Amino acid sequence: MSSCEKCWRDAHVGPYTCVADEYRRLIEERQRDPCTPEEQAGPDATTCPTCNRKTLHQWTKEPMCGCKP
Repeated sequence: MSSCEKCWRDAHVGPYTCVADEYRRLIEERQRDPCTPEEQAGPDATTCPTCNRKTLHQWTKEPMCGCKP
């Protein structure tokens, strides 16, 4: 499973001693209002050939939009 790139970037902002702990906290906090598939895929994401959205994860190429790989 690919990480949410927006949450990962946000976890690096602030005086946190453990980025992984802050990332986990953000994921839990954002369960009610999750990041969009485009935000999850990251700024260097590529276009999904199925739905034509920029939702293929920038590192893993996993479709964050829910389309089949």
